[in-house]
Amino acid sequence: MQGHFSPKRENGEFHFPSFVREFLGAAPQDETPTGLPASFPQGCRQLRELPTMRERTNPDGTLDRPIQQRGSTTTLRRAVPVGLVILALAALVSGCGLLSTAPTATPAASAPPAPTPSPTSAPTATAAPAATATASPTLGPCDPNQLVARITLWEGAAGHRIGHVELTNTGSAICQVADLLIPQLVDGTGAVLIDGTPPASAALLSVGPGGVLKTLVQDGNYCGPAPAPPVSVAFVFPGGIGRIVAAPFSATDTSGVPPCLSTPGSPGDIEMQPWAP
Repeated sequence: MQGHFSPKRENGEFHFPSFVREFLGAAPQDETPTGLPASFPQGCRQLRELPTMRERTNPDGTLDRPIQQRGSTTTLRRAVPVGLVILALAALVSGCGLLSTAPTATPAASAPPAPTPSPTSAPTATAAPAATATASPTLGPCDPNQLVARITLWEGAAGHRIGHVELTNTGSAICQVADLLIPQLVDGTGAVLIDGTPPASAALLSVGPGGVLKTLVQDGNYCGPAPAPPVSVAFVFPGGIGRIVAAPFSATDTSGVPPCLSTPGSPGDIEMQPWAP
């Protein structure tokens, strides 16, 4: 029922159905009632200026008398317009927003609670195993029987001869050898042609299995009898532990014998450079 009586809004104004305007005796739509604020809707202004419902529906006071008969046609005829007017006014009031209710505030969405980080257990420190001191094996002197020396080259220089010698450890263990030994020039029969002097000091070198050390041996001023070939070089180890003779450059080689630079029978000289890898 309310849809038939509700005003329609067009171009910012409310327009009521024609039968409502005729029934209520409303002013035409183009008439603007006075005494109302400018913001009040046009159609609702007309409603405010209308006579009261009592004045329209009961001008002569007939409805003030109680209804005598339930089925009286006259009484129902007057009562029906009253009901229609009430519905019309309710629709008009609703359309004009006079019975509007305060807007209900929409509760703000609550932020979800921040996730609580789950406690993590700290990594357990693992103690590093204590380093066990391992005693280094004590290195002893090399056994002369496990060392092999050989002459790889002889060369001459200003009345001297220089031999290139290599020393190899043929043993299965690492050992130590003094970097300076007592060198000797020997012939094929093992006779010592020139004898060296013990070094003032010497350092120890470690040589592993298969390791090779090298040195240079220089001799000079041999004034003795002719040597028996082959001529070679020998090395005497300190402490009396032994002696080794280097293999000659060749089986008949005597190129290591230096010339005599003084009187016959005078002593010669021989020396070596420290062993080095």
